[in-house]
Amino acid sequence: MTPALRRSGASARVQPEPVQPGQRIRPGRLLCVYQHAPTPGAPGIYRHRRYFAELVRRGWHVDLVSTPRNYMTGDVPPAYRKLAFRSEAIEGIAHHWVWTPGGIHRSRSARVANYAGFVSAAAARAITLPRPDAVLVSSPPLPVATLGPLLARRFGCPWLLEVRDIWPETAASVGWLHSEGGVYQLLERLAHSVTRRAPVVIVPTPGLEPLVRAHGAREVCVLPGIVPARQPDPEQRSRTRANLGIGEDQCVFLYLGAIGVANGLDLLLDAVESLPEDVPACIVVAGDGSARRSFEEAVAARRLNRITLLPPVDQDGVGELLSGADVGLHLLRPDPVFGYALPTKALDYLGAGLPFLTTVPGQPAEVAIASGGAAVSSAAELTDEIIAWSGAGSEARRTRGRQALRYGLDNFGLEANVSRFEGLLAEILDQEPQRPSP
Repeated sequence: MTPALRRSGASARVQPEPVQPGQRIRPGRLLCVYQHAPTPGAPGIYRHRRYFAELVRRGWHVDLVSTPRNYMTGDVPPAYRKLAFRSEAIEGIAHHWVWTPGGIHRSRSARVANYAGFVSAAAARAITLPRPDAVLVSSPPLPVATLGPLLARRFGCPWLLEVRDIWPETAASVGWLHSEGGVYQLLERLAHSVTRRAPVVIVPTPGLEPLVRAHGAREVCVLPGIVPARQPDPEQRSRTRANLGIGEDQCVFLYLGAIGVANGLDLLLDAVESLPEDVPACIVVAGDGSARRSFEEAVAARRLNRITLLPPVDQDGVGELLSGADVGLHLLRPDPVFGYALPTKALDYLGAGLPFLTTVPGQPAEVAIASGGAAVSSAAELTDEIIAWSGAGSEARRTRGRQALRYGLDNFGLEANVSRFEGLLAEILDQEPQRPSP
């Protein structure tokens, strides 16, 4: 291995050299196991497809093993039902879909069965694929991480562990596990064991570094989410707002993503209920999850007519909603664990030129404020922000939107981050970037 990867010490961070213009790396074959990749047209956004599609464009072959069961809805699209395995290319990435048990939002036992089913099916599918040059396994769910050393032994190649969210700590923070319970302690030992064995641990935000180091990570590399720039489309904006029955004089606050126990949308309900009647604000919520029904019932019971609740939308629908919005919303229950991550929805807000409001201190608050948005810690503060943004005027909001887009592209641009990923792969494969022959 190169010197960067031979260092020891739990506090070491890998700083792969990005591929520079005029340099090239011999493309190889990457195998990734990631449980919840969205199928074509399914709701959801994830950074892996953005990284992998660019790697494919640069000549890599990427095999991705996942399940077609959507995490937010728990559903499987009709075309994928009753099939144990299915393969297709999406943006050049070879997706290998495997069947998993359903009912993931119904009960904890159903979710455990889903996790176990995926690990078994993913292992069975992955070992039949051509030998990769490197394996990447992405957690959570935590059991997926165990496939890293297994597949590395099977193929005789290096492997990398990605930790997008720290387990089992996050599971305890949302009430799924008790930190003193036997299951928690078992998962904690598993997390520490697999993290110590990983040559490199990839995290999407710097705030996760101390947590994976506490789990025993030897090397840590930060590969953030990608901001996809979306060009303003005034005609689409007008159509979207007209379809939603929203006037041009209203300020639209958009929440995209999961509606679950961790998302803390109760605070949004309280904030909207406190708004004066003359505030020109409209709140659009698009998503699904375990708490959607209770959220919908609360909106109806409290007669919160300002809130428009939509089903989860596909990528085209995401673009339409973003074009019609003025301010993004990033909401999570107060817990220190959430301060270390920056969800993809926040990056999509930035790419669409939307400043966003967050309820999460730490990394989300820092990014929200630096990009022109704001951080709040209570329903009353959120109410005040909604009032302020609604009264700011369209030109002031557009100025903040341009600030958000500039910040997003400067800090989360595609080319530079994929080049860093490619540099990491070069190191793990003991390659050096080679300049083309003159």
